[in-house]
Amino acid sequence: MFFLLLAAAALVTYASGCARQQTEATAGNGPRRIVTDLAGRQVAIPARINRVAALEVLGYEKLFLLGESDKLAAMVLTNAPWMLKTNPAVQNIAKISGIVNKEELLQKQVDIVFARFDKKQLEDLTALGIPVLVSQPVSVRLTGSRDYAEAMKQAVQLFGQVMGEAAAQKAEQWCAYFDEKVKYVTARTEKIPANRRLKAYYLRGPGALSTQGKNTNTFCFGELAGADMFVRHTGLDGKGAVAMEEIIQWDPDVIFVGRQYSVDLVLKDARWQNIKAVRTGKVYAVPEGVFFWDGSTEGVLLMEFMAQKLYPELFPELNLTADLKDYYARFYHYPLTDDEAAKILSGLSPDGSRLNSLNN
Repeated sequence: MFFLLLAAAALVTYASGCARQQTEATAGNGPRRIVTDLAGRQVAIPARINRVAALEVLGYEKLFLLGESDKLAAMVLTNAPWMLKTNPAVQNIAKISGIVNKEELLQKQVDIVFARFDKKQLEDLTALGIPVLVSQPVSVRLTGSRDYAEAMKQAVQLFGQVMGEAAAQKAEQWCAYFDEKVKYVTARTEKIPANRRLKAYYLRGPGALSTQGKNTNTFCFGELAGADMFVRHTGLDGKGAVAMEEIIQWDPDVIFVGRQYSVDLVLKDARWQNIKAVRTGKVYAVPEGVFFWDGSTEGVLLMEFMAQKLYPELFPELNLTADLKDYYARFYHYPLTDDEAAKILSGLSPDGSRLNSLNN
């Protein structure tokens, strides 16, 4: 009996990247495996995944990145500018806005749900018998930009592990690319003394005082790009609003405007006219693509974009057009034209507009 117990214990778990899984036989349901999600929850899921629902807004882009978007039965509604252009089939995927209709979700017969960390939603969906994985980094488990960078890789690896061997291999390829880009940028920016780092503010929208806090893509990539991000000096973790008085007192050197909102939010607002970034012409529209760069895997290019805008003298050879075209060909299997690349880097939609119609 002793040896039987030892053998059973040895089969309980094994580690693979950031997620651990085990395969087990479940009567009537076929083979199952245990996957540890980004909240540290162990969830039993089918060994083979055929249909999924992405109830967190970043899920679609990761599945598209890994070549698995054809398995999406439902996803969160979003107006990401280059999503439809790069994958026309996305228009056939059911969109979910607001509260999830549990009956409709059951009718989709999905094998797995990717979701953000929302205890009530997790409880409701689990009660339906649908395996739910938290697939966004959980901020309470992170301590800084380097931790968040690792969590981004873990999120991609989780999607890869869940979706199968081919997807897992693509996830590792993306992680290697990510590491390469971080090393390239930080080799130059980490040498900048703290008192010489330019102060940067990210305008998330829809209002000029809406931003993203610590433990977000923009904070992580901004810090890696060498910026002293405004939100480091606030108590804000996720998205939220700050006070104009705080902005005036801090006086950012550079402002990045995201989510296809207009730079006029600050350029044509009298309250911002004495802010250094406005006075010196350093207010930049952030590029946006398959998803908004403040949340997608494309955010690794946001790091390069921010670094070059902040410290052009440190990155004279950086060719963002070439890097963008390479990224789309390599990971999205979409060959960008020069015109399309130029539009993305200007934060424009395929039709040349810059407008967030959902104010999200």
